[in-house]
Amino acid sequence: MSQNRRSILGAALALPAALTVGAVATAAPAAAVAGGVEAGEWVDLVLEAGITPTAGATPQVRLVTIAGTTFLQARGQITGSLTADTKIATLPAAFAPPTWYVRAAAPRNNSQGINACRFEINPAGSVSVYGGNTGNPITWAQFDSVQAIWR
Repeated sequence: MSQNRRSILGAALALPAALTVGAVATAAPAAAVAGGVEAGEWVDLVLEAGITPTAGATPQVRLVTIAGTTFLQARGQITGSLTADTKIATLPAAFAPPTWYVRAAAPRNNSQGINACRFEINPAGSVSVYGGNTGNPITWAQFDSVQAIWR
């Protein structure tokens, strides 16, 4: 009798899975639903004096809208010796600043076990990097992983 119960239970559990697989296989891609994806052009950040872009990796930002929600994406890398929280750039004039602070973690040189810094854009359009100090300067920071909701 336990054999029959297992068979019945197995069949009962397999049915919703089969229905779900069928629904997923015939579903429309996310981009085709509720507004799609709109990606803006990459725009160079206006770097502050003393901030050097890594060759071939000029810091840039763009806005991407997915199903009605807008995200900031960044890419590129800077080098230097940031020994304090530092303004590294400004958004270009054509790029509207956010209505609130936009923050994300970004990889940096691994020093004393610290390998990330804070990337931040304030409502005035200033781009800053936080986390460097005289005992543990940021010698490079990379922004390819920066993605945040744009407000």
